[in-house]
Amino acid sequence: MRYISRMKSRYLILILSFLIISIHGFSKDIGDKQIAFANEFAAAVADHSEKKTIKYLDKKYKKEQLEFLKGNKEQLVNELFGGQELSDIDKYLNFKNSEITKIEIVEIIQLKARTECTYIFKLIRGDQKTLSSLRLKVNGKKFGFESARG
Repeated sequence: MRYISRMKSRYLILILSFLIISIHGFSKDIGDKQIAFANEFAAAVADHSEKKTIKYLDKKYKKEQLEFLKGNKEQLVNELFGGQELSDIDKYLNFKNSEITKIEIVEIIQLKARTECTYIFKLIRGDQKTLSSLRLKVNGKKFGFESARG
């Protein structure tokens, strides 16, 4: 009886070890590249560079939005970030790119196996702060952010 109990324990430890190694391997495999991409995007936003910011958007999303906005790239960049003010959740804020004084990644949420993540950004404009999310699409070795459509 003890033999079976020990075998179950070893089997459980083996399974848990495999899962931990798999999760760690996944985070290293794609996570470092994603995080580097997201940090470059945040730097482009912090530099208030419309051209650089657009470069980090998902190609399909960018095409759809520019068609919808009749080619207005400034509006596309200015409408990327919005959310509730952290000190007053009843107040919704939309930050124009030129108004953002600081941007940082606060959380990354894995959505679909290796194809999508949601990045939560903290944005600061003067004394106003908000959290805003963008979805990072993964297409092979290429990444691209997208916000709400329409």
